[in-house]
Order: sequence, then structure tokens, then C-alpha cells
Amino acid sequence: MVSRLSLCSLLFSGLACASGDLPTLGTAPAKPVAQGDPETCHRLQQDFDIDLKKVVRAGCDPSTEQIAKLMDNPVGNLVLLFNQYDYTALKGPNSNGTRMLGKYSFMPTFPISLGEDWNLINRLPMSYVSAPVNQKAGNLIGMGPNEILSDRGDFASVVQDPFDRTSGFGDLAYVGVFSPKEPIRFAGGGKMVWGFGPTAMFPTAEKDVLGTGKYSLGPAFVAAYLGEDWTLGLFPQHWWSVAGDSKRKDVSLTNIQYFIQRNIPGPEQWRIGMTPNVTVNWKAEGGNKVTFPIGLGAGRIFNFGKLPVRISGEIQYSAIHPEDLISSRWNFRLSFIPVIPTFMF
Repeated sequence: MVSRLSLCSLLFSGLACASGDLPTLGTAPAKPVAQGDPETCHRLQQDFDIDLKKVVRAGCDPSTEQIAKLMDNPVGNLVLLFNQYDYTALKGPNSNGTRMLGKYSFMPTFPISLGEDWNLINRLPMSYVSAPVNQKAGNLIGMGPNEILSDRGDFASVVQDPFDRTSGFGDLAYVGVFSPKEPIRFAGGGKMVWGFGPTAMFPTAEKDVLGTGKYSLGPAFVAAYLGEDWTLGLFPQHWWSVAGDSKRKDVSLTNIQYFIQRNIPGPEQWRIGMTPNVTVNWKAEGGNKVTFPIGLGAGRIFNFGKLPVRISGEIQYSAIHPEDLISSRWNFRLSFIPVIPTFMF
């Protein structure tokens, strides 16, 4: 059967964002204005740190390149409605072949401006999971060996088909990152952005086997280098359980998303690279703690009317994975990210 802690690591491996998932929020919406001067518009569209409301107030439309650069910036002036689907191949001892886990994640991001110097970037990751684990296994949590063996219903069902598929909503999470509005600039033209704050998980899973059963808290941090051609960054989070079902195992789980992307100039603003999630389950034994994927993918911006949407796909392979547990081997990730500039609010 899939290890519960291993499954939880997989379920929460998508809490971190791909590059550009942590935007900032401006102030009130601007009133419509007349079409701006072409020269002024061109100058404003080349400013990749600008508040987009200034572009609109000048009667200009943000360019696709400007939107793409702001998406690369974890503190860019955008609101994102992040839709992500992960289709993961699981394998391990007694798995009887490869088992597939599907997870759809919806991660709305709504940053808030905190005065002239700081932003609070709020995210609420929520997920719907289809996992190859019998939901009745959750009814055996906390039971001793004698109780399990004397159970004539759930135990027999789990033994007969341990990989019977269970689908439902997973645990709800929250991350809030405080970030300075002004980046650290380098002489060569690149810049660094960063932020820190709390992260939390709540035991809202629809079925016991799809969640941790614990309230968990911890720190989060994000740092990214934004160059002319490359975007490099890290987004680590860690959770410790602080309350919840006493029958469930305590949580000590780290998730680190790293992103390495090459910017391809052109009207479509292609990005090629990888955005995997490394997970470390500190409660696992021996060499079963770390899952470290590498990947390769590509994405570009499509414009649906005036709404920009980044669509991307990525293949990931877990170069390091637990050997004694059923865990991730391959993952296919598809992302659909509508971009809502804050001037539309």
C-alpha cells in the first residue's frame, strides 16, 4: 500500500509556484483614458518594474513582453489564477507495477500593498486528488494489530484491493510572503527579488487518506535572480504539525520549488526550463526522506482578447526517490495561468 507520509509528500509537492507565481498588488483601478502617445507607450512598455496602472493611465496597453517579464518576477505587479495538473507515475515495493496519481491544483494569488515599501503576497493552494489508495485504509488509523485483525469489513477490503482509487479534495494551505517592492539591482542589469513569511496547512481533506489530519505551521521564503536571458530562483516552505488528530503521525515536511528558465525573445515570449518541487519528509526512515526531480518543459503566452494566459507543459523525473516506499518516478505537469493585471480591479 502507498505509505501515508509518502502520499502526503506527493499531495503537497505542488504548494510552491512556478516562477512568477508570487505577484504584487497595486491600489485602486484607474479610470479609462484616451489612447496614449506611441513614443510614451513604447517607453513605458520597456519598464519591467512599473506599476501597470501607470501604463494604463497614460492610455497605453501593457505589451506581451512586459507581461511575460512581470510573470517571471515573483513580486511582479500581477494577479494570477494558477491552474496546474500533475499526472504522476508511482512505483515501489509491492506496487504491482506503476500506479498513477492525478492532482489538480487551483492556486489563486492576491497580493496586498503594505505602504510604499512592502507587499504581502497571499496564496491559497487547494487541490482535488485521485490517488491509488483504498479510502477504507483511513478507517484503520489508530487501531492496534488485534483490532485491525478482528475487523471484518475495512481491513478485508483494504487487503483485497489496497490500490482501489480514492478521489476527493485534499488539505487546504496558505502562504503569506512579505516582500520589498524595490529589487536589489546589479551592475550588469540583472536584479534579485526576495520575500519571507508564514505558511500553513489545514486538515480539510475529504477523505482521511488524502490528507495529514494535522494543523501545520512553518516558514516560507522566496528568492529569485531575474536576468536578461535567465530566471533562477528558490521557494522553500516547511511545515511542522501543531495540532490535529492525535492518532495521526506528526508532520515535518519541507517543499522546495526551484526554477531555472531561459527566456526566448519574440512575440510569444517562450520560456524553456524546469520548475520541479523537491520534497523532504523528515519523519520518514533512512533513505526514504528525499524526492528530488529534474525536468524540462516549455511555455508561452497566448492572448484571449485582452486576457494574457501562459500555458506550459513539463516532464519531470525523480532522480532521487525513496527506495523502500511507493513514490514518484515520473510526473507530467500542465499549467494554465490567466494573468489579471491589478489595474483591472
